[in-house]
Parts: sequence; C-alpha cells; structure tokens
Amino acid sequence: MVAAVLTWVVFSAHAQTYPEQYLQQALENNPGLQAQHKAWEAAHQQVVITGALPDPTLSAGFFTPPMERFMGNQWFDVGVMQMFPWPGTLGKQKSASEKMAESQYHQFRDERNRLFMEMTRLWLEIYRKEQALNILERNKQILKAREDIIYTRYEGGQQRSGLTLDIYRLEIQLAALENREEKIGEEHRALVESFNILVGKVPDEVIETPDTLTVLAPGNFDTQPSAESFAANPQFNSTQAAAEAAAIQQEVSRLKTRPMLGVGLQYSYLAPGEAAMGQMDGGHMLMPMVSVSLPIFGRKNQATQQQSQLLAEAAQFRQDNRVNMLQTQWTQLLAKLNNLQRDRRFFEQQIDITQKTWELVTTAYASGDEGFDELLRIQDQLLELEWRILENLVNMHLTRAEMDMLLAQNIFE
Repeated sequence: MVAAVLTWVVFSAHAQTYPEQYLQQALENNPGLQAQHKAWEAAHQQVVITGALPDPTLSAGFFTPPMERFMGNQWFDVGVMQMFPWPGTLGKQKSASEKMAESQYHQFRDERNRLFMEMTRLWLEIYRKEQALNILERNKQILKAREDIIYTRYEGGQQRSGLTLDIYRLEIQLAALENREEKIGEEHRALVESFNILVGKVPDEVIETPDTLTVLAPGNFDTQPSAESFAANPQFNSTQAAAEAAAIQQEVSRLKTRPMLGVGLQYSYLAPGEAAMGQMDGGHMLMPMVSVSLPIFGRKNQATQQQSQLLAEAAQFRQDNRVNMLQTQWTQLLAKLNNLQRDRRFFEQQIDITQKTWELVTTAYASGDEGFDELLRIQDQLLELEWRILENLVNMHLTRAEMDMLLAQNIFE
C-alpha cells in the first residue's frame, strides 16, 4: 500500500511544477510564518524551564526588640530551602516538554506548507490568467480574419444590408472579447500583487511562470492509504507528538502525588547578652533544615491522575481522528483528480469535433448556406473549450499539489 504511494511520489516529482524560486524569500519575509516560528522557539524554552529544580525559598526574620536567649540576644535569622521533587519527576517533565515543543515545531511546518500551498495556488492562477489572455488574443485575431470571409460572401455588392449586419455582429463579438480581456488583466494584476505581498516582494514585481504546464498523466495511487502513508505529514506528526507528551504527562502526574523533600540551612545571629542575666557572649548559629511535603489529600491526588489519563486518551483520539481526516481528504482529492483527467479526455475529443465543425460552417457561410450567427456560435464553443482545457490543467496541478501537501512531498518536505 505504501509502495503504491511512493511510486506516485517519484513520478510526480518530475511532473509537478512549483514556484520554487520564491520559497526561500517567503520563509524569510512572511510575518505569519515568522510568528509560528517564534512560538516554536518559545515552546522549546519550556524544556529548560520544566527540567529545572523549583526555585529555592529564602526566609528572614527580625526581632524588635531582640529575643533574649541563653547564648545572647537574637536579632535576626535567615534561612534558605530547596525542594526536590520525587526522583524521576524532572526527567519526565522535561521529556513531556520536549514532545510538546516537537508538536509545536510540526505546527510550524504545517503553517509553512499552508503558505507554500497558497503561493502555489496564486502562482497557478497567475499562469491561468496569462494563458487566458493569450487565448483571447488568438481568438480576436481569428475573428478579425473572418472579415475577409464576410466580404467574399457579399462580393458583387448584393445584399448590402446583410454585409453591414454581419460586420456589426463581428464588431460586437470583438468588443465582448476585449472587455473580457480587460477584466482578466485586472484580475491578473491583483493576483500578482497578492503573490508578491505573500512572498515579501515589491507588489508590482513581475512573477515568472512557465510557458506551459505539463499535462499530468495518471499515476499509481493508493486508494486506501494507511497511517504510515502520512508519516511525514506535519499535522499527523503534531498530534502524534502531543499524544506522546500526554502519555508522559500521565506518569508525571503520578510522580507528583509522591512527597517532595526539602533541604535547607538557617543562620541566626545572637549579640552579646547581659552577664547579670546569665546570658553568654552571643555568636553565630547554623542549623540544617529538612522538610517533606505531605500529599495526604487522596481525592485531589486521584483526580490529578484521572485528569492526566483522560487528557492522554483525548490526545490519542485526536491523533486517530487526524488520520481519518487525512485519509478522507486523500480519497476526495484522488476522486477529483480522476474526474479532471476524465474531463480532459472529453474536452480534447470535443474540441477536435468542434474544430471540424468550424471548418465546415466556415465553408458553408462563404457559399451562402449558413448564417454568420452560426459561425460565431461555433467560435464561442471553441473559445469555451479552450477555456475549460486551460482551467482543467490548472486544477489538475492544484489538486496534485494538495496531494503532495498531504504526503509532505516535493516543496512540502
């Protein structure tokens, strides 16, 4: 099953086209991606925090007036205490934080892949608009060339009204194409600006696109991928790391119900006292201190462990759900790609038949057997079919890019 997926990956690595020359610039300039990267760096610092001992506590006491003791008058004492969690607790906490940082890193990867996917979508749309403008320009030239056929049909000066009417129809059709051309040009400029803003470039900078996209041939796809098929997917990796962190945290909760040991030292200063009162000449006193926390609240401890267990189970369910969602997305994308390939074969057949029809109608019009409206109708059909073939090609590449993103292949690695 996995082999089938890998077969497709090797094939698509040579067939798919991506805006790779803009990726590094997007990594450096996109603020959304930078924010996610900072969040990962912050999560990584949590590893150091949770792996460290609790801060020691410092206590101090002052006596006013001084307390009279046998050794002298006690003015103040100072103590410091360091608590030590149950053995193994810090190591487990550190491991759990490392897994959470790993989960955050995969969230950064997912954000990066989503950025690359949006760049790919905009880039393909820019290509589509440019090719659409070429199609419109070519069709305009074809229609302009049809003016000669009109004059050929009405040569001799007969049916002058019919000549004028057909010329007007031709001009109306050309005006419609020019209006459509202007609208697509405006959409193209907006797409270029959006792409440049996303990448971090000057808004009106020219975007390089290929002269033509490769027509993607059918590949050997896995129709029912397993979880292993998405082993590189950052969403899968993130939920897996979070589930592992939750499992470790369950052990941490158990260890936190154990006593904590505290070790400290207390220093006291005693000033010289009054000899008449039987006090001595004072001095310095150091007293080692030991403390132990008492986790005696059983219901709280039990609830803490039960909570961590439930969170671990929830994390596992989230991971299973993520696999289900990835499998569902893959199945839908595969069906979409198959339909796109099926549609392309249909469009190619239709354009071949329509082209032959166009030639017959052109000949019939020149001889007076067909009206100009039929000629324009067939021309519209050819234009619509060219449009659909272009859109089909772009959607095919876009669908394959989404499938690449699910498998974390090509630019999504």
